[in-house]
Amino acid sequence: MLIEDNQELYPLEEEELELGMTLPWTVYSEVGQLLMKEGAWVDSQHKLNNLLQKGFRHKVRPPSEDEDAGPPPGEPQPQVFDVGTNPFTELDEIGHELSVIFSNIQTDRAKPGYLEKRCYALATQIQGLVNLNADAVLGAVHLTSQHAYIIQHPLHVTIITALIAKTLKVPQRIQLSMLAAALTQNVGMNSYQMHLHRQKEPLSRQQQEQVQTHPLEGVKLLNRAGVNDNLWLQIVFQHHEKNNGQGYPKGIKGSKIRPEARILALGDVYSALVTGRPHRPGMSAQQSLRSIFLERGKQFDPKLSMVFLKELGLYPPGACVRLRNDEIAIVIKRTSDNKAPVVTSFMDKHGQLFMRMQERDTSDDRYAIVATLGPQGLPKLNPTLLWGIKLRRVN
Repeated sequence: MLIEDNQELYPLEEEELELGMTLPWTVYSEVGQLLMKEGAWVDSQHKLNNLLQKGFRHKVRPPSEDEDAGPPPGEPQPQVFDVGTNPFTELDEIGHELSVIFSNIQTDRAKPGYLEKRCYALATQIQGLVNLNADAVLGAVHLTSQHAYIIQHPLHVTIITALIAKTLKVPQRIQLSMLAAALTQNVGMNSYQMHLHRQKEPLSRQQQEQVQTHPLEGVKLLNRAGVNDNLWLQIVFQHHEKNNGQGYPKGIKGSKIRPEARILALGDVYSALVTGRPHRPGMSAQQSLRSIFLERGKQFDPKLSMVFLKELGLYPPGACVRLRNDEIAIVIKRTSDNKAPVVTSFMDKHGQLFMRMQERDTSDDRYAIVATLGPQGLPKLNPTLLWGIKLRRVN
C-alpha cells in the first residue's frame, strides 16, 4: 500500500522507538510502502530492529515562528455586554457552543473558515465578560462545573488567559490567537480525556505517550479543520513546554517557548489544580497559588508567574474562606491591596445555610479572614446569588 499523496517521509530516529510501545503514527518504507499501522504494538525486538532499519514516517511540521501569525487585519473586538448581563449564564452558553465546535472538529464537519470565526467570536465574548465583571468570571473558574471536564477546563483556562492578557495590555490581534488556542488546547486528546479524568490508577505507558503527543495531534486536527492562524497553532503546540526544558512534546525551554504559550500554561495548571478528580480532591485556591509560586523559574516563567499571582490576588474570587465570626464565605471581589477582599457569607457558625446571604467586608476586624478552605464538602452554591445578580442585604 502506497501513500496516496506526496507527503514527505522522514527516517525513524532511535529515540522515537522502544520495545513495548504502541505506535503513535503509521510507519512506511522509504518508497512509501506500509510497514506498520498507527496503534500497532512493537512487541518484539525483531519488529523494533526492522522498524529502525527500514522505517519512515510522515512528520507533521510544527508551526514556524517565522511565518505570519495571528488573525487577519480587522480583527473582532471584545463584545460589549449590557450592565445587567448575567456572566454565569453567558459562560454556560459559551460552553455549549464550544461542545458543538469540538464535535465538528472530531467529525471533520467544519466548513472552511468556520472554526477560526467561531473561536474568535467566543474569545471576544469572554473578553467582554472580563470587562463586564472580571471578579465574577474568575469566580466561575472555582465554582462552576455544569459542563464535562473537556469543556469546563479549556473555558476556565481561557478566562484566566484573558485576564492576564488584559493586564499585560497584549494587542487584540495577539489576544485572539491566545484565547482561541486556550479554547482548543486539548482537542488532540478530547477523544480520551474524560476517561483519563475519571481514571484512579496511574497512567499506563501507552496513555503517557498519548498525553505527550496530544499537542501535535491538536495541531493536526486544527490544520485539518482549516486553522491558518500560525500563532494559534504555535501556542497549542507549546502549551505543555516548561521553563526548565522538562516539558513536552519538544522539551524546549526558557525564551524558546512563546510568551503566549507560557501565559496559557499558568492558567492550564491552575485550573487543573483547583478541579477535583476521582483520585484526588481539588486543591484550595491558596494551595494552588502556592504551588505555582514554588514552581516559578522551574516549570513556569518567573516574571509571568508573579504577574499571574498578583492578578489573582491572595484570595481569588471563588475562594472559600472562614471568617473571624466563624461564618463560611466565598470571595466575590478583589481589592487594591489584595489582602482584605469582599466576601459573601453563606453559612453561619453553626453550619446552617443563611436564608439570605450576607455580604461582608473583611477589612472589618469582625469579619477578618482567619482560614482558607478547600472546595470539597461545599454545598452547591448559585454564583448568581453570591455575586448579587439578585438583591442581597449588605451589612
